Amino acid sequence: MIRHFTAKHGAAGNQGTPNQVDWKRELDEALVNLVVKDWQPFSIVDDCGFKEFVGLLDPSYVLPYRRALKSMVLQKYEEEKTKAKAVMVRVEAVSLTADMWTSLGNMEACVAVTCHYMEDPMKLDTVLLGVVPFP
Repeated sequence: MIRHFTAKHGAAGNQGTPNQVDWKRELDEALVNLVVKDWQPFSIVDDCGFKEFVGLLDPSYVLPYRRALKSMVLQKYEEEKTKAKAVMVRVEAVSLTADMWTSLGNMEACVAVTCHYMEDPMKLDTVLLGVVPFP
């Protein structure tokens, strides 16, 4: 109930200071980055060892539920997609690369398309356009 109240109605009692709200936001963002960068499943928030680890790092931090984490990851995806589209409109030329690989565990083939561009004449940038299964 406390987790629901905190997530839906803001922090309760003495937890309502702006610094703690900002801290919660930073931790949530770091959790999203962990899931995205390290390909962790949303169920990591249900893992006993992970909960214990997070509890030792910051006992006041309440891990989001799986659905909330999924929603945060999807929101981050949409933000990054919007940023990438805005950059693509400004650049004059791009170079595309496609990488293909097969996972070791379940032998599924995937192809990734990456866009390389120079927005600043002295700095090469890249953006991953997508990764899809390859039958």
